[in-house]
Amino acid sequence: MKKLKISCLATLSILLGLLNGCSGPYGKKIEQDLENVNIIEDNYRNYYEIFVYSFRDSDGDGKGDLQGVIEKLDYIKDLGFNGIWLMPIHQSTSYHKYDVMDYYSIDSSYGTMEDFEQLIDECHKRNIKIIIDMVANHSSSLNPLFINSVGAYKKYISYQELTPEEEILKDFYTFYETKADVPAGITAYQPGANTFYYEANFDKSMPEFNWDNPAVFDYFKDVFKFYLDKGVDGFRFDAVKYFYMTDMNKNINLLSEFNAYIKGINENAYLVGECWSGDSTIQEYYKSGFDSFFNFSASVSNPSSYVLNSINRMGSALTMYAKGLDSNIALANGYIPAPFIDNHDMNRFTPSIDDLADTKYQYALLTMLNGTTFTYYGSEIGMVGENASSKSDQNVRLPMRWGEENNKGDVQLKNFQQITKANYPHGTVKQQMEDPNSLYNFYKKCLLIRNQNPEIARGSVEQLVLEKDEDNRKELFITKTYNGSKIGIIFNFSPTYDLEVNFKQYGFSEVVGQIVVNESDERYVGYVKDNILMPSYSIAIVK
Repeated sequence: MKKLKISCLATLSILLGLLNGCSGPYGKKIEQDLENVNIIEDNYRNYYEIFVYSFRDSDGDGKGDLQGVIEKLDYIKDLGFNGIWLMPIHQSTSYHKYDVMDYYSIDSSYGTMEDFEQLIDECHKRNIKIIIDMVANHSSSLNPLFINSVGAYKKYISYQELTPEEEILKDFYTFYETKADVPAGITAYQPGANTFYYEANFDKSMPEFNWDNPAVFDYFKDVFKFYLDKGVDGFRFDAVKYFYMTDMNKNINLLSEFNAYIKGINENAYLVGECWSGDSTIQEYYKSGFDSFFNFSASVSNPSSYVLNSINRMGSALTMYAKGLDSNIALANGYIPAPFIDNHDMNRFTPSIDDLADTKYQYALLTMLNGTTFTYYGSEIGMVGENASSKSDQNVRLPMRWGEENNKGDVQLKNFQQITKANYPHGTVKQQMEDPNSLYNFYKKCLLIRNQNPEIARGSVEQLVLEKDEDNRKELFITKTYNGSKIGIIFNFSPTYDLEVNFKQYGFSEVVGQIVVNESDERYVGYVKDNILMPSYSIAIVK
């Protein structure tokens, strides 16, 4: 990339000298349009991940449901999200729903198919796209498909005559006649009192389909079409590495077939895959034609996350974000990057301490990345949870706390049997909505800036510079260009130092957006003659 120099002052006394006669300590305050947004009809979106079970209870039974999601669509849109991803909603006996008993029905605790159809309609009225989790690697062991498949395979190895349906079902799942037939690295169990084995690498209750059987794909073609015809805008595919446990090329070829079939029905459908792996492997999976694969390099699951480890840094360590910004784009191989910080399978990234400055700036850094961002429900109010010690994923799927009268809409903790610590250190939604300095309002501001400037998600990064001064500080200035429109993004990563930037000398004329972690009447991005003065932990958008 081309290099661009930033001018910054070494001492606060020099800064204050330049500010003589200005309206405040940061110069003339830059006013922002807090209403106007520029939503482009494509698949570059801000997605909000929802675990329906934990989100909102509309009928008082203590469990989240689809009508509860409908009740909060205006809340979601007002925050700045224009897409939602629903974790599994199909009939299941588990609380998490990743073991599907019936792909054609909605879990009864969540509502009905009519509720789901209403949700789709209400999303589209608000220009919110909706994608659903598609768990196609495995089903529930209670799914009639598996039960009948076990019966057919048992007859098959006993040399009994099979009906045409049983001929299909005998290898609908992956069976092994003896323990010795189970390949190394594969986990298998015996179904009931039977002597043969079935593959189930995730859990005994989750038998895996045999994707070498064409009938399996035919079945799922009908499932895909069923939901596309309902109006869903795409799918999040779970565990894409495990359709074929040890064969990446076969996995990629299968996903290519998924992509071709689904895009043949709706060319604008958005497909995102969960490939929990290193960057080099994810790059290979993009050959499938999927729009996105989650970028785990940015997430809290990666100890070297360039989002989490860039803040509060001096010296060369700060180059992590600059390199990460580039790698996020390169990873997608010309498709749509999908960066995120946390999700339902990992510890939440919000600290339980009172000082949320780092958390705020980390989220701001996420929203400045290219692609489609994903935000886990409850992050906007700083929900805390970890599953590392207890291995209880329920700890990272705690219920939202809305703060409404008589706890209206709150899901009851008694419906989570494995929660070891329910922690809500930063207040309810209602409390945070009323506090202009809350995490909630900071998220809203970040998403507003992202929505107002389509270059952020889509633009090519043309210039980037990091410059060291005598205080050993590092600042970042990049430009992004999309459809002939160029913006500059200026970052002050320091938690303590202010930064003065002469941005006009590079062809920019005005500041059109600002994000300040500790914003107040006395801390903001302000004009100082031809420069701007940026407080610590701030971002400015210039045109």
